[in-house]
Amino acid sequence: DGTVEGAIDGSSDRKDSFDEILVRLVREPRGASADSELMPGAELAGRFQIVRLLGAGGMGTVYVARDRSLDRDVAIKLHHQAGGAARLRREAVAMARLAHPNVVTVFEVGELDRRPFVVMEYIAGTTLRAWLGEATRSVREILAHVVAAGEGLAAAHAAGLVHRDFKPENVLIGSDGRARVGD
Repeated sequence: DGTVEGAIDGSSDRKDSFDEILVRLVREPRGASADSELMPGAELAGRFQIVRLLGAGGMGTVYVARDRSLDRDVAIKLHHQAGGAARLRREAVAMARLAHPNVVTVFEVGELDRRPFVVMEYIAGTTLRAWLGEATRSVREILAHVVAAGEGLAAAHAAGLVHRDFKPENVLIGSDGRARVGD
């Protein structure tokens, strides 16, 4: 019926939560085996403990992890292929300098077995597409989120970053009600 049950809390029991949409989009990555992925409890970079898998796609696998140093949840995208770390590091440095309220914050970049990873803000909430389907929204509400996402996208472009895959699934509406551009 196009509605979503439950509150926007990032829990995986919602059919259109951000986590569930990622899980539905999961495809077995080419060239990656199950034993090359991180299991819950695994440690990364001496400070991030993997909590659970969010999803995987053609480029990488995304996990929720606990940053034990700062006592917060983060999202970690671990790329499937080795190499490309220099380009990813340049992009991550540009993103980390961005610090815009409508862009997912990048905290760290590194490598695991020559595979690059990015540690970023974990957004408990939903996607713009799911938010639109949850209820009848006023033009004012919709425009507020779309304009906020546009401001985040413009800030990324001003920093020299081109998104290349901007769509409602890549705009996250946090449980705080703020729209952020991700991916």
